[in-house]
Amino acid sequence: MADERRGGASGPSSSGPSSSSVPGSSSRAAAELSANPRYSRSEYAKVLALQEEVARADSDYQRLRSAYLDLVENEPTHEVALGMIGADMDRCHGRLQALIGLPRLPFTHEPSTVMRREAQRLASEKG
Repeated sequence: MADERRGGASGPSSSGPSSSSVPGSSSRAAAELSANPRYSRSEYAKVLALQEEVARADSDYQRLRSAYLDLVENEPTHEVALGMIGADMDRCHGRLQALIGLPRLPFTHEPSTVMRREAQRLASEKG
């Protein structure tokens, strides 16, 4: 009879304890939130902008790299052009490394110098 006055066994209170009354449920929800981090709109916009900037820097580097290789194959005696394109390529490579978080190490060779040696080696093997 007392159950009938409170809504009986079929009432909303009889479905079991709610999640707010379960001890530790708030820490469980916090753990779920930290496991699935969400970005704010401004952070998401920054991530998208950085991805676009990396893609642009990579395309610039690849464009200069192909121009450098083309020049090495077709006009290897044009040292001024090789030097100018090589310097631009080295700057683009450094910018790309900085964007993706790689430190610029003082003992690494410039990519244009390494690429020039490799292209000259390949040309001498062909000819």
